[in-house]
Amino acid sequence: MVARRLQGPAADLPRCADRPGLGIGVGDTLTLNVLGREITGRIANTRAIAWSTLGLNFVIIFSPGALEEAPQTFIATVEAPTRAQEAVVRAVTDRFANVTAISVREALAAITDALDNIAAAARAAAALALIAGILVLAGAVAAGLRERTRDAVILKVTGARRRDLAVAYLIEYGIAGVAAGLVAAFTGSVAGYFILTLIMDANWVILPGPGAAVLVAAVVGVVALGFAGTWRALAQKPAPVLRNF
Repeated sequence: MVARRLQGPAADLPRCADRPGLGIGVGDTLTLNVLGREITGRIANTRAIAWSTLGLNFVIIFSPGALEEAPQTFIATVEAPTRAQEAVVRAVTDRFANVTAISVREALAAITDALDNIAAAARAAAALALIAGILVLAGAVAAGLRERTRDAVILKVTGARRRDLAVAYLIEYGIAGVAAGLVAAFTGSVAGYFILTLIMDANWVILPGPGAAVLVAAVVGVVALGFAGTWRALAQKPAPVLRNF
């Protein structure tokens, strides 16, 4: 069935929350082309369809008698244990020769595999972005090694202990890790919101667990990389460094 014409006050309205889809509502008329014949019906009510459940459903439902003269196909669903599916299909096809049996389980398995592949691709892209970020951070730490060595030596000469410098670096890298984790969690949440609501037309919910995991991973990663690059600066003796200034 193909929609041909909209009538009524909502015909020119854009899509909105109370008039979803075609932008029409209760009281408007909708004309459909059914195998070359136009059938006009007035909308009596609307309903929400949860497509994510993959249940048997139809976008438009006519009142009884409106399509009695049109060619029809009957659809039925049967729920059976896995071991009994073949017996059910064989019994139905033996009784009705023109019945086509479709395994919903196999269709769901195919959809699940496709979603798993999409998720794997997304995780791979995220892993590449994470590796690139780690390399950039490592490069930044390496570039500032000389300056950090000089600062550490000057602080040692003025009375700072190695433990004090380690605590200072820990606080610095910890703050940098928290900032990086918050930016990553916020950016990912905003991107997920727009993708789910505008592209996939799905619900968006906040998951505290992954957000906390991203924050902890960012802090641990930044602190580890930071100390890996500055531990040499903490171990430098003051005299050789001061002679090279």
